[in-house]
Amino acid sequence: MDDTAPSDGQGDLTEASFPVAPGTAAQPPAAADRTGWLPWCERPADPADTPHPGQLGPLPRGGDGPLVTADRGHLADCPDDLHAVARWLARHKDSPHTLAAYRTHIERFLLFLGRERGKALSAASPEDLNAFDDLLQAPQRWPHWYAEAPFERTDPRWRPLTRPLTGRSRHYAVAVVGRCYRWLVQVGYLRLNPVAASSAQTRAPRRSPVQERYLDAELWHALQATIAALPQATAAQRARYHRARWVFSALYATLARASELTAARMGDLYPVRRPGGTQWWWRVHGKHRRAQDDADEVPVPRALIDELAVYRRHLGLPAHPEPGEQTPLVVGLYPRRDGWRPLHRSTLHRLVKAVTHAAAERLEAEDPDGAERLRRASAHWLRHTGITHRLDAGWTLKDLQPVSRHADLRSLGVYAHAGRDRIAALADTVALGWESIE
Repeated sequence: MDDTAPSDGQGDLTEASFPVAPGTAAQPPAAADRTGWLPWCERPADPADTPHPGQLGPLPRGGDGPLVTADRGHLADCPDDLHAVARWLARHKDSPHTLAAYRTHIERFLLFLGRERGKALSAASPEDLNAFDDLLQAPQRWPHWYAEAPFERTDPRWRPLTRPLTGRSRHYAVAVVGRCYRWLVQVGYLRLNPVAASSAQTRAPRRSPVQERYLDAELWHALQATIAALPQATAAQRARYHRARWVFSALYATLARASELTAARMGDLYPVRRPGGTQWWWRVHGKHRRAQDDADEVPVPRALIDELAVYRRHLGLPAHPEPGEQTPLVVGLYPRRDGWRPLHRSTLHRLVKAVTHAAAERLEAEDPDGAERLRRASAHWLRHTGITHRLDAGWTLKDLQPVSRHADLRSLGVYAHAGRDRIAALADTVALGWESIE
């Protein structure tokens, strides 16, 4: 199973700016506290400033719901629920990936409460949580919540959800809401946690014993062939070719998550001279690492350093990065006056999808099953693919753990297919015996 927090691929809510319900105006927190601030806590001076004028109703601020305690405990200075939620989010400022995921899910829940139930956070009931879980399971039944494809937030066709959430993603979404309520109870702002009394997806579904979201060697080579066939007649075409080749190589060889790759800088790669030759390592702050934690140190294959040299020469840079060099590890197509800008994570995902779909089209006639698998693949599949191929090549789980940066070997064990291969081979030895009768 995926070792990251479940990704539901829905419309991003982390930059929301929904209008708020009329009421007592609340002052935004001081600059030092704004990390967890919900942008739509501030009512825009002009309604036209909201990205969806007239489409999304105002959100109740709350602060006076039946769950609020008389003195509000340690959050007595919070004028309403939205500020209390922002305070909870700000606690995760040192874990940016966690903060982004939590914001997405809690904002979606607050939008649901306000728009569909007419309530604020402090007025929610267990039945509201059950209804929210139903929405996540079948959003297509709610046309104003569901779109067949993602759109920019400024597009009138934008909707918060673009597909039903898997069982694990639903569990994660409800768990995030539960964590928020639990903390608000702990600090004395709320009396009760309605999630605890709901029948929403509070129990995590059992994980599959094996990771199936990977590409075998033949499909990986199909992706490489598709990239190699990209046109390179113009400067723009060559830029797209080199970027695609580098992105796929780096995701596969470093086992990076998309967010880690787009946040990395060239100077994060550094050489170490050893008796056996020069080694290359990557300093990365990924999952399980806060800003103040030491970075993980990941060995980089020499073959990837060779690919980096090709990419850098295309950019007009020396073959190897300088110590501390701030050039993004993956750059946009064109430099700005102040230097290269990093590739946005959403652009990386679109790039990967474009290549996988192109590879599927090339493969459709001779291998329709493989083509369908390529259409399902995402950037994170390349991480799974690199892990699986290493295990198939003889790496042990202990060898792979510091490279994949899994928290424990149990998470990594789902990638080990050798045991299943042996069991499948034994299953093939079972005979039914019909041939001896006929």
